[in-house]
Amino acid sequence: MSRTTAALAASATVFALLLTGCGDDSSSSAAAGSSATTTPEYKVDPSKAGMFVVSYRNAFPKLAAGRDDAAVATVLNQSCGDIKAGKSEADTIAGIIKATKNGADAATEDEAKAIYQMSTLMC
Repeated sequence: MSRTTAALAASATVFALLLTGCGDDSSSSAAAGSSATTTPEYKVDPSKAGMFVVSYRNAFPKLAAGRDDAAVATVLNQSCGDIKAGKSEADTIAGIIKATKNGADAATEDEAKAIYQMSTLMC
């Protein structure tokens, strides 16, 4: 359990350091506002999504097993969409738990909170 916590903390630190060097994110905000469906679809910048995918695979190998990069990036896109839509942290975390379901495995509450924290850095 403490090894997972340490891995999550390290991943969050790496994300924070990498994001401080990132520039303007106007392209992803433009893509977010042009959906015709009732629930807006949010697309994270591809470089941020790539960083998320790598960290997700390292921190949560059971949840990432058998999933391609696009499926893993969907977890981030959904989380960011919920955050940008103003959903509460609890509702966003519940959505993360559903989105991370991989066969019999799904994110625990603590894992979903860690993914939520990573998502807030990426959005």
